[in-house]
Amino acid sequence: MAEVNLFQRHRYLSANYSENRTVQMADKKKALFICLGNICRSPIAEAVFLKTIREAGVADQWEVDSAAIGGWHVGNLPDHRALATMKKHELPYENRARQITKNDFNHYDYIFGMDQENMSDLKSRAPKGSKAKQLFLGDYDTDAPGKIIRDPYYDQGSEGFEQCYVQCVRCCKGFLEKVERGEL
Repeated sequence: MAEVNLFQRHRYLSANYSENRTVQMADKKKALFICLGNICRSPIAEAVFLKTIREAGVADQWEVDSAAIGGWHVGNLPDHRALATMKKHELPYENRARQITKNDFNHYDYIFGMDQENMSDLKSRAPKGSKAKQLFLGDYDTDAPGKIIRDPYYDQGSEGFEQCYVQCVRCCKGFLEKVERGEL
């Protein structure tokens, strides 16, 4: 009889663990970072935010990704200068570019654009009544709120990528602080 009770208890705990795990997965906050091609700014922002939430001890509470407005680079790794910048700052990254989909607007809680053109494109693509808050990442810059995250793609060197990284660090930190204070 004790064996049966132990077995039933195990089944009960296993079932509750699975149920709780499903609820926990559904309770995760979800952030998607967008730029024009998903090879420069948005992968850097994604990697920076992942590091930010890891260092804050809340990584298990988030799902994070990045995507492009356009489909030119789908399947490609980020620009070699973006990868070099991420490597320099110990931000591991292996994702490949993808294009935003209509489903993303209902899957993610927060979708971040890097500049006004990104924001305009996001607004025009968002299905009516979608749940994602479309946010301008630069609004969370702790030094210069509202500043665009300039696209360094056409730059000759990697200085623009470094500037993008530094700004993303400030923005991701500022955004997470607002979330943790319950302001978002």
